[in-house]
Amino acid sequence: MSRGFVCTLFGVAVTVAAWFSPWSWPAWPALVVLDLFSRVPLTYAERAAMVVALIAINVAAWALAARGVWALLARRRGVRTA
Repeated sequence: MSRGFVCTLFGVAVTVAAWFSPWSWPAWPALVVLDLFSRVPLTYAERAAMVVALIAINVAAWALAARGVWALLARRRGVRTA
């Protein structure tokens, strides 16, 4: 499996944890975006699209965070990453 795929799986896992856990910290990327758009009146279809976008934002943010940690650890060990 590629590093990007593993990091994306990590992002999905953290997003699922945000839905089913009592904590709010796994959802902070989506909550920040939701706070920015919370005062905008949306139709039902727009709200549905917003939920899908928030899921994608949360997965992408955690995947990028995992990729950054992976690259940092690889650099520390002296391993060259692509």
